[in-house]
Amino acid sequence: MPSDFQERLEEVERLVRTDRDEVGRRAGVPFIVFTYDPADEIEVDEEIRNLIEKLEYHDQAVAGIDMRDLVFSLLEERGILDDVIDLERRDRDRLLDGLKSSLLDDGNLGEIASEIAAQSEDADTVVIYRMGILYPFASASTLMGQLEMNTPDNTPIVFSYPATIDDKSLRFLNESEGTYYRAKVI
Repeated sequence: MPSDFQERLEEVERLVRTDRDEVGRRAGVPFIVFTYDPADEIEVDEEIRNLIEKLEYHDQAVAGIDMRDLVFSLLEERGILDDVIDLERRDRDRLLDGLKSSLLDDGNLGEIASEIAAQSEDADTVVIYRMGILYPFASASTLMGQLEMNTPDNTPIVFSYPATIDDKSLRFLNESEGTYYRAKVI
């Protein structure tokens, strides 16, 4: 018997394979937020990779974006990865402010959103996973806000996010971070 998150992943697959009109600009925005218990991270990570393989098997061009790899790559490209690791040990608050301004807020489209937008140009579906690395310097809703007008209308973007739904907000590690109200949350 499939687990709760496996059943919900099947719904995500249905939406991006056969019922794409339920996501996309006609439905508001092309965003699906797939939430799961952070304790299930390892199992969900494997299932997300399986989802990507299934979509590719069914002739979809999928941009699978490992957020952890993306953030580390961006920091490494700037030559600041070692400094970030050192600052995390010494002054976490300063680090979080620096990461937010460095990777998210460049006045228009932050580096993270720019990279996702670039990868979505040639994709039928975008699947973003391992998003826990963004917390607490960035929220999924902030990222979605930046991507809303900067990605193709007909390309669903699936955010696999380790959070629980509490009322109408997402809670990551028991802290509320708000919800991008236009996304389809599964």
